[in-house]
Amino acid sequence: MGSTKVKVFSLAGYVKMALRKAEYERGESGLITAFVPEAAGFYSQGDTYEEARANLEDAIEGNVLLALQLGWEIPVIPDFEIRDEFVETDPT
Repeated sequence: MGSTKVKVFSLAGYVKMALRKAEYERGESGLITAFVPEAAGFYSQGDTYEEARANLEDAIEGNVLLALQLGWEIPVIPDFEIRDEFVETDPT
């Protein structure tokens, strides 16, 4: 038997905290840009604030899932804890 390092956190809690940190700007074209300054890649647009926020939520969730699948680091969101824990694995 061996052990593997895993990330332990609530995806819903992470997304919620990231959305609290989001900033919104209206561009010259009228589109709303939504982004999380602390996290590269957490960016979206929409015709309304609600649409931009919903698109941002999808972008955050998608980026985190991709990072987990590829073994990349998940962007740090201030005031949100992601723990690394070792779990026993069965090689069979």
